[in-house]
Amino acid sequence: MKSFKKADKNQNQLFVVVFIIALIVGFALVYSISSDKKGTYSKSSCTDTCVALLENKASPDTITVKVGDYVQFNSADGKSHKLSLGKGGEEHSHSGKFNSSEFKSDEAWRVQFKEEGTFYLHDHLNPKINVLVVVYTEGKEYKIE
Repeated sequence: MKSFKKADKNQNQLFVVVFIIALIVGFALVYSISSDKKGTYSKSSCTDTCVALLENKASPDTITVKVGDYVQFNSADGKSHKLSLGKGGEEHSHSGKFNSSEFKSDEAWRVQFKEEGTFYLHDHLNPKINVLVVVYTEGKEYKIE
């Protein structure tokens, strides 16, 4: 009878160890999926044109990129941000498909500009943050009139 109790005790200990390992692995999987779920990126991994979103401004607030380039918007003020296409401020407007989901202070949002033009972006959570992105075709001549 003692051998059955010892076997039960060993089996219970094994179950607890396996359960704890499963919790740790499960947490690691959930965390890695949720951190990438909204198309957000790490601020430190920016290899594109990077814009820092600060308390009341973007730095830089005007950028030029080639058609097909990516721009990464990094939260640099410890706050959440939510960007969309259109002018912000009092004359708030929306003009297009670019909308980030809300990204937190330790995240960033990356977007590709696939056509040339002038694009205004604003932050829904801080109306003082506006960015102008000018997208050009490399090698094309532009005339200023």
